[in-house]
Amino acid sequence: MQQIIVWKQGSLLVDCSREQLHDALQDPQAISWLDIQSDNHLEKYTDLLTEEFHLQPLTIEKIQEEKERAKLLSQHNYFYLVVHGLEFDSENIEAGTPKLDIVFSKNFLITVHPTRLAWLEELHQTISADQSEDCVIGQGIPYLLHEILDTLVDSYFPVLDDIDDLVDELENATVEQSNNETQKRIFSMKRVLAQMRRVISPQVEVSNSLITRTGDTIPTEVEPYFADVHDHLIRTFEVLDSYRDLMSGLLDVYLTTVANRQNEIMKQLALISTIFLPITFVTGVFGQNFGHSPQVEADKGFNFWFVLLFMALVTVGQIWYFRYRKWI
Repeated sequence: MQQIIVWKQGSLLVDCSREQLHDALQDPQAISWLDIQSDNHLEKYTDLLTEEFHLQPLTIEKIQEEKERAKLLSQHNYFYLVVHGLEFDSENIEAGTPKLDIVFSKNFLITVHPTRLAWLEELHQTISADQSEDCVIGQGIPYLLHEILDTLVDSYFPVLDDIDDLVDELENATVEQSNNETQKRIFSMKRVLAQMRRVISPQVEVSNSLITRTGDTIPTEVEPYFADVHDHLIRTFEVLDSYRDLMSGLLDVYLTTVANRQNEIMKQLALISTIFLPITFVTGVFGQNFGHSPQVEADKGFNFWFVLLFMALVTVGQIWYFRYRKWI
């Protein structure tokens, strides 16, 4: 699926044909935005990209790669930019980092993504509906590129809010529910945060390169806008980094809590064993046949009750001593 927007001679053309796109690309004053959702089938758009936009085969090959690190490459007459979005499933604790390829020059911009991006669709609809003279696409490619990147970075913050809620939930579960499910969720969360951090980290450098390496394509008066995007990326990276450290701390707390509960159980079992130890010793010496107890052959039947009373007193004495020492 492809969508083409052209700003030409003060008017906005939406869902343009290839002929209209060709005419716009020949006009240095016109601005064109081609958005392609390739669904991993970019081959059918290869002719359009090579014949109309003159993209090099290496660039098209890079666009087709599913996993690509964020980067900014300078080609003969355009720049090739790779960025990623953030998606988070709080139920299954899984993350997605959809790739967005951007090719831009002074008078055209191309966005290619293999999957649907809700935030980009909303932005596309907003720009398509703006027919005013000061619309974003009418101001030029630098402003359009900034709008795309700024909307991309803004889409990170709802994800961070969902992560924050889950981290709070895990903090409570770590103390209250020391079970295998809690441990599994902590490890899953650490893996998700590491994945997100690995994606955002190079984008911080790339956003800075947009200011320093693009020359006249991004003029000086637009640089503060990209600096703002850079600041938001740094903030996102720092938040993810703090969450990762927090999850490492939660894992330590979980292991400590499990160890403390295990020690408490062992303590209780040891107390029970200690209480029964003297009783077992007494019954072991005298046996169960009190009719033939050693040294009491003439007993009239009271020996059994004396021994039971003695064992009860020993048990009560042990419990009192344990409480006195604050062991229980």
